[in-house]
Amino acid sequence: MFETINRDLILWPVAAHLAILFFLYCWLSVVRKWKRDGKPVEALEARISANLRNQFEAPILFYALVAMLWAEDLVNWAYVALGGVFIAGRIWHLLVATLSSNIIRRGLVFTVNWLAIYAMWALFLLPRLF
Repeated sequence: MFETINRDLILWPVAAHLAILFFLYCWLSVVRKWKRDGKPVEALEARISANLRNQFEAPILFYALVAMLWAEDLVNWAYVALGGVFIAGRIWHLLVATLSSNIIRRGLVFTVNWLAIYAMWALFLLPRLF
């Protein structure tokens, strides 16, 4: 259906997600340091911590698919583009979930993330199941 490309390109969204995790761990460490210094940051600490936990939920589906795509050399531009959308959504999710309490925005970003990951899985599964 799509022409395969250099399989290593799918690793860029993976690297971007690892950078997100690194950023969140660093930010959480700084906020916890402020807490020890007596500054009131409990709400921010809770939002960052919750977002960090969330970064290990939907992305597990992303990592599983990327591993299969890379191992079987099935990477194409559709997967790379959808991986980019997924990562953009993860960044957007980080910002919305940690810096605001807007439930509507959080729902929208949740939808964008899931649509990207479902589209990636659909591209992978449909030709193999039918």
